[in-house]
Amino acid sequence: MKVKTSITLERELLEAIDRRFPNRSKFLEQAARSYLRELRRAERDARDRALYEKYAEELNRQALESLADQAEA
Repeated sequence: MKVKTSITLERELLEAIDRRFPNRSKFLEQAARSYLRELRRAERDARDRALYEKYAEELNRQALESLADQAEA
């Protein structure tokens, strides 16, 4: 369901949007969705990096052991 809202933008920004996109509301909705998607991706990537950093030493040790086992075989 669409909800009518009002926002305040700098005149130059609004003019730039209007020059490129005939449907201002559709553009702003798509831009907001895209920005939120990027925020979610950045948050997920930060969580992943934190996990990798937390377990990096153990993962590296396991990888080296595995390589050593393969070299012996």
